[in-house]
Amino acid sequence: MDTVIIGPLALPAGTFVVLVGFFAATLASLWWQRRGQRIEATLWLIAVTAVFGARLAFVLRYHNQYESWLAMLDIRDGGWWWPGVLLALPVLAVSLFRHTRVRAALLSTCAAAMLTMTVTLAALQALSPTPSPLPDVTLYNLEGETATLKSAANGVTLVNLWATWCPPCRREMPVLESAQQRYPDVRFILVNQGENPTQVRQYLTEEQLHFEYLLLDPHTDLGRYAGNRGLPLTLLFDNKGQEVARHFGPLSDASLHHFLNHNLSGDTP
Repeated sequence: MDTVIIGPLALPAGTFVVLVGFFAATLASLWWQRRGQRIEATLWLIAVTAVFGARLAFVLRYHNQYESWLAMLDIRDGGWWWPGVLLALPVLAVSLFRHTRVRAALLSTCAAAMLTMTVTLAALQALSPTPSPLPDVTLYNLEGETATLKSAANGVTLVNLWATWCPPCRREMPVLESAQQRYPDVRFILVNQGENPTQVRQYLTEEQLHFEYLLLDPHTDLGRYAGNRGLPLTLLFDNKGQEVARHFGPLSDASLHHFLNHNLSGDTP
């Protein structure tokens, strides 16, 4: 499961897992606080260091994909490389060494958070839909002619579900437009969800965007097929037409590069 729906909110699965772990750590720290052992400040330091490490590791790995320092700081692209959380281990070690009185509280709280995140991640993976081939749904081009994903796909294919009213979708449109030239071996297909040709044309004209393969899904059939109510959603299919990965949320140049290279073993991104 790539997305968790909570009321009006749609959260990436990874973000949800981290939030669950943070919630578990908070409950555990409150339990210890009632017993006279305060560890909140240390937990915050460990958590912030872990998040910073994951982001720093991602930025260092894909630094050539960022055009500015501001882009590197923009975490909305979902760019995290989780081995970077190891940066928090020295902080934990120093805290355990310096604060021996709360050592048991720190260790048990961190263990509770890790266990909760592991169980949550396993549950989400168990609930994930079985990877499927390119769906056979009826779509339309801007001229109103019918089309299918299978007819538009060619080799490795990336399908992006988007809408003009969706701010994260609008933010990633220039990234996907330029990616058509940067990744010539990948077929990029943009599938608008629930809007009419006039709305889509007006948006593309105003933003001066051009996509070689842009289709309309007026009844959001593809979104229902993918089992996802949030946008933007990106589906990646290999050269056999089998889904190999999906990403919920906006993509930057760096996170798109990571998404393609991480998931296309044996295929040329």
